[in-house]
Amino acid sequence: MNTTMSGGHSSELRDIRREANRLWRRAGVRSRDRHDLLAELEAEVSGARLDGHSVTTVLGDDRSHTLARWADERELAGRAMRLGVVLPAALVGILSGLSVVLGAVIAGFTDRPTIDPGPFVLPLYASAGLLGYLCALVFVRFALRHDPRASRTVRWLAMLLPGGAVLSIGAGVAVAWAMNFETSKTVFSVVVVLVLVVLATTVYLARYRAVVVLSHAR
Repeated sequence: MNTTMSGGHSSELRDIRREANRLWRRAGVRSRDRHDLLAELEAEVSGARLDGHSVTTVLGDDRSHTLARWADERELAGRAMRLGVVLPAALVGILSGLSVVLGAVIAGFTDRPTIDPGPFVLPLYASAGLLGYLCALVFVRFALRHDPRASRTVRWLAMLLPGGAVLSIGAGVAVAWAMNFETSKTVFSVVVVLVLVVLATTVYLARYRAVVVLSHAR
């Protein structure tokens, strides 16, 4: 009987740990802080069990809410960079908005037929750039929807992304010019990689300003 109860308690504790780790990761709690919080949580739950109390005594009826507050009250939420989430979200948003323009560019480098927009080429590029900008902000906001620094990250991204876009375009044109604007796969690959690196660096700086600088200010 005791073995069965102990096994049930262990299983429940594992479930609590998994849920807590998931919630705290989404809330931007750093890995080492999650480790400390999980150790504290396990000690609290085990202590309650030894005193004959249930998990509800520690976590209440709304376990998810209590676990979220556990990190918030210790001011540990929103401190992780979460670049594995932020960078893909921003870059996918940018590429989604620029899909039409990118299609035309790829067609030009691969000598495939494409539609000539004629006098609408500048409005087309401008609208695609604006769409990519907005998609990046929306995608990042959605990816960080449980992170307390989400709004701050989006604000910094909104300020820095236009400059990063101009810089990336300038760098790409400079490389293409240095290679005599050859329509080769090598030139195309170098330009694409350079543009992505500049944009990724811009996104990194936005997240850095939202997380690290604010944490140091405190």
